[in-house]
Amino acid sequence: MIGMTGYAFRDFYVGDTYISTEIKTVNHRFLEVNVRLPGLLSSMELEIRNFINKHFVRGKVDVSVFIRVKELTSKIEPNIAIAKQYADSLRSLIDGCDLNDDVKLSHLLHYDDVLNIENKRDFSSYLDVIKESLSENIKEVFVMKEKEGESTKKNILNILSEIRQSRDLIETFIPEMEKSIFDELNKKMNELIGNHVDQDRLLNEVGIMVSHSCVNEELERLKHHIEHFCNICEESSDVGKRLDFLCQEMHREINTLGSKVSLSKITDSVIIIKNAIEKIREQIRNIE
Repeated sequence: MIGMTGYAFRDFYVGDTYISTEIKTVNHRFLEVNVRLPGLLSSMELEIRNFINKHFVRGKVDVSVFIRVKELTSKIEPNIAIAKQYADSLRSLIDGCDLNDDVKLSHLLHYDDVLNIENKRDFSSYLDVIKESLSENIKEVFVMKEKEGESTKKNILNILSEIRQSRDLIETFIPEMEKSIFDELNKKMNELIGNHVDQDRLLNEVGIMVSHSCVNEELERLKHHIEHFCNICEESSDVGKRLDFLCQEMHREINTLGSKVSLSKITDSVIIIKNAIEKIREQIRNIE
């Protein structure tokens, strides 16, 4: 079982170039990968995104890469035609709004295409070292995720033990529930027709009511779900969605069971199980 929370940071030099890589992961229902790169490395985004997707199944993954070059050899040329179009449009806006202002160079520099910057250094050569650094980040992140997973697993198994105990307790109350049905029906029939109750008819009516209140199937399926849940908890990865599905199934069974019974002792156990299932679902949100 693996959690979804992790963090790792690395930085290093390649010649005179400083590079740092960072990965942060938090819980999320699906896999969401966000990649932040400086403009110099923007061409690597798809490659890095695909690389990250291979290592994660679920959760929000934020990847950041930073680069600082000591000396960047670039060719910079102004794009006069584009700059004039921007300037004319801004002047029209000023005149149209009756503003007392003028267009300045600082205004035009807000637009990226006013200057054409051509880098002479080939940054694509850094892709391999960046992926290597991200690989180390991923290893560190998974160490944290595994620790969180083990802690969450212990919590879930403890809560699951409470569910199992309450389920077994309900099973012991079944004879008492059946006797309660018999006594209640016997009392009502005596009130209606006196003390001359046909025992055969009474037993037949009790049998019908008991069959309508029978929860043996729900208890058996609940027992199976608990065992299956424990088995999945022992697996190493990709268990979150399956455990969430089992929680839904357990909740459905205990809801059906609760609708069939009226004995307060059983109702109390049903409430305990429902609350325990919700606690497990909260824990599962942190599982990949």
